[in-house]
Amino acid sequence: MKAKEFAEQFKALSKEDQMAVLRQIMPGFCESMMGDPKGVREIFSLLTEDCGEQMANMVSVMGMMMGGKGGGCCG
Repeated sequence: MKAKEFAEQFKALSKEDQMAVLRQIMPGFCESMMGDPKGVREIFSLLTEDCGEQMANMVSVMGMMMGGKGGGCCG
């Protein structure tokens, strides 16, 4: 399946099914990102820029809760 096909089918799923898919793919995705600083920056960019201001605010708050200074992905 090509990425575009997957994205279209993913969007058509219910929120519950989307979460089930994410739970299945995130462990492998996170593991592969641990050794790739550029990839980590890219995922933070997706969360803070492409997903909108509400997501950027949530990421900032999560960073503060986890001991960072907040203020974006590089806190």
